[in-house]
Amino acid sequence: MAKVAAALSEPLLSKDDNADDGLNNIPPLNAEDPLFGLKNDQVTSSREVFGKNEIVIPETPLWKLFLHQFTGFLPLLIELAALISLSVRDYTDFGIILGMLFVNACIGFHEEYKAKKSLDELSGQLESEIATRREGETLQLNVKELVPGDVVLLVGGTIVPADTQWIKGDVIQVDTAPLTGEPIPRKYPGEHGDIILAGTTVVAGECYGRVLKTGSNTEIGRAQADVLKDKTVRIVSVFQKKIMTVVQVLVTASLVLVIAVLLVEGLAYDGFATTTSVQETILDALSILIASIPIALPLVVQVNLALGASFLAKNYHAIVTSTPALQDIASMSMLCSDKTGTLTTANMSIISNSIFASDGFSNDDVIKYAYLCSNPDKKDDPIDRAIVNAFPATSAGSDDGYTQTEIIGFNPSVKRVVAFVKGPTGETITLAKGLPAKIIDTAAGAADDHELQWKVDTINDKSFTTNITKVDKDLSAAGYKTIAIAVCYGNARELGDAAVWKFAGLLPMLDPPRHDTPATIESLHHANISVKMITGDHVNVGKETARLIGLGTNIHPGEEMRNAPAETKNNMIYDADGFAAVLPSDKREIVLTLRNHYGLVTGMTGDGVNDAPALSAAQVGIAVQGATDAAKNAADLILTKPGLSPIYGAVLESRRIFTRIKSYVVYRVAASLILVLTLSIIIFVTGCAVDSVLIIVLALLNDISMIPVAYDNASATTHPQLPRAQTLVYQSLYYGLSHAALSLMFIFCMDYNKFLNYQVDLATCDGETRGFIWMQLLVVSELAIFSVRAPGFFLFSMPSVYLIISVILTLVLGGCIACLLSSLGLHTANLGYIALFNLAAFVVVDVLKIKVREIIGEAPGEIIPSDELIQPPVRTEAQKNVNKSLRYVVHNENVMDKDDRHHVVEVESRNWRKSLGSCFDLGSDFTLNGGFVNKMSGFRTLANPRHTPPDPNMQTKGQVA
Repeated sequence: MAKVAAALSEPLLSKDDNADDGLNNIPPLNAEDPLFGLKNDQVTSSREVFGKNEIVIPETPLWKLFLHQFTGFLPLLIELAALISLSVRDYTDFGIILGMLFVNACIGFHEEYKAKKSLDELSGQLESEIATRREGETLQLNVKELVPGDVVLLVGGTIVPADTQWIKGDVIQVDTAPLTGEPIPRKYPGEHGDIILAGTTVVAGECYGRVLKTGSNTEIGRAQADVLKDKTVRIVSVFQKKIMTVVQVLVTASLVLVIAVLLVEGLAYDGFATTTSVQETILDALSILIASIPIALPLVVQVNLALGASFLAKNYHAIVTSTPALQDIASMSMLCSDKTGTLTTANMSIISNSIFASDGFSNDDVIKYAYLCSNPDKKDDPIDRAIVNAFPATSAGSDDGYTQTEIIGFNPSVKRVVAFVKGPTGETITLAKGLPAKIIDTAAGAADDHELQWKVDTINDKSFTTNITKVDKDLSAAGYKTIAIAVCYGNARELGDAAVWKFAGLLPMLDPPRHDTPATIESLHHANISVKMITGDHVNVGKETARLIGLGTNIHPGEEMRNAPAETKNNMIYDADGFAAVLPSDKREIVLTLRNHYGLVTGMTGDGVNDAPALSAAQVGIAVQGATDAAKNAADLILTKPGLSPIYGAVLESRRIFTRIKSYVVYRVAASLILVLTLSIIIFVTGCAVDSVLIIVLALLNDISMIPVAYDNASATTHPQLPRAQTLVYQSLYYGLSHAALSLMFIFCMDYNKFLNYQVDLATCDGETRGFIWMQLLVVSELAIFSVRAPGFFLFSMPSVYLIISVILTLVLGGCIACLLSSLGLHTANLGYIALFNLAAFVVVDVLKIKVREIIGEAPGEIIPSDELIQPPVRTEAQKNVNKSLRYVVHNENVMDKDDRHHVVEVESRNWRKSLGSCFDLGSDFTLNGGFVNKMSGFRTLANPRHTPPDPNMQTKGQVA
């Protein structure tokens, strides 16, 4: 993004800058009504000139996609092996190694192409809409459909979709950091002019603007056109880092053993005696190295992630924008949730018969003033929508000739809206609606920076404040959200301190919980994920909502948290069931405390611009249906279906993905240990080496046969799945060492047994012996997956049909090779001994693994048998607290290490020559020999730059310098 910032470091656009782009053809604003918008014929002609409002992302040619399969740390090791075999003129091995590379590349290309097509489809679902005025009407249009001349409504949370000129409305605050790097929002119109650039985010206020430039003609469009050709970013998850660590340890250990094999065979068994023996010795060592390389590992990881993202989109309407989130959700212990629109419907309704009017005002006055202080074009705002829809049906029913002339839109930090209204006789009145405390006294809670500050004229009347407090409390306790209305007869801006504000009344609104919210919370609790409600509403509303949805009612006001000492505040955040009357900064602080101080993988749901900082700070940011652009841009998961229930589905699926990937990593490292240790020790003891060609074929069969693991059946468990390299290594060592020890015992016992008709003789190392060793290694490495993949005893966790068929076909093919190949000629009797022994060994290892997993802290937890939501029983507050304490025991067992509490962001070059240099770094090029899924994530990040205020305690994911 440095290139973008540099390109935009010049002074921002001025009104005269359009001349060079032919934008003087933009239709002028309607003289009578600036908000009339374009006519249909003007839209058509403008689109013919300027096209759609989009920045075209350069497509990667298919040939490059295919060649990219040959880059990366693991493929380069195989290519190095091919060069070594060529250097010693072993063309057979050279051909087989090349075939191995080509087969893997073809499979990788096929899966990556499928992932690319799938992600293209998913990306289409992430497109935003914006309120646009055309022919005097307000339409919700896809931002791609905007053309120069369109009049759009910009509200808090909107990412400006095109270079836009301010026309009418508030002096809005705009976050320009993604373009300019400035951390402080700019005000428009103001010292920076009245042109608001595409890619910036409206932080506060609302206004109408005229689109001047679209797509690649915008400032950010011109800058990104060059950047996207060369660069992309990707986020490396904690689990990916752990896998990298394990693979690095495996390859290093294998290299040590390979060197030892080379020296022992060469020096102790005359492997360096002749040119031919030198070649054979090198190839024997080389084949062991090839057998240890988990070349299919990146492929299996990426296919799992791509399938998981597609599954969530199709089954749960959840769009994954950052693939590491699929792994983070599996580890999530804490979910902080916004209330309105997430836990509740956001379909607010005005309760007309419960309106409270102060002395001197009627119920009709309260609803009429609320209507005049609303914007009918803000159809996505639940409060304005409810008021606008309810007003015609009330007895007021008419605006009585009052006309709104100006409105200062809602700002989450000031929690009120102010409108200037012209009366039927030309007089001006000023209206305000918002949080009751802020309407009575704008300095309540904390002073803010709104241009208008006041206290209502009856604030010193104790009976008034007592009565209002009681009414508000009673309405809140009944579950109503209350909006207060105040009026100033005159222009409050011109009157200044002389303005007299009168409290008009309270407008009660009902926002009922979603029908599936209690069951979703019960299900998340069963999965050991605690839910904390964070809302800007009154504490009483929060407590009543919590009671209705099955949460505990230990809800604290945001002010109490802000004023608490540091340690008390941390404990309060950890123990609370939620917080009410919070500021945007409070939400972020809660998330960061849970994440950084307590080390819990934390999720955050939200929909507004005030939620964006917390969404970005969480390991799993989730934007709910109808979220603002700012919230979507900060999120890793975007829900297109109402409510929290899709999150539960995402948790279960991500835990299954995690289980598949973890199982394969453990299996592949264990299989490499089995092959390397068995072959090396046999060479150390006897000098007997299996043909290098056969070992390479064995590695190829093993990799291909395990690809269906990505499609395997997997179970979600009740415990969060944390990525721990240490336990991955421990499990791999258990399977690898136990199977290697049993295999060596079996082979040496068969060698010492001289009563068999078809003897295994390690001393002569004949074809029967080499075939026996080869077949034993194939069978033990193929069967091991069935034990590794099962969280408990293997019979209770059935694998997928694809995996069973793949393993059976591989064993049949291996048996044919061992028995029919003339250089081996393994007798069927010995094949039977191999089968019987491995079945017995498999059962022993599988039974003992359960105890081993308990010892190393990898007990899987209870299996969740179904994706169906769990209907909650009726519980007392005491019973809720008991269940909560049990969950917290699990939370304390699943704390992330300090170094693992943030993602690593990497910038990669798309230039072919430059990218070759990074291929030698395992960490920068791990997923699928390059990782298209992560590249797509990066493109989205560049197209919608995520900016989060810097925090000294964390490295925000997705933040690129």
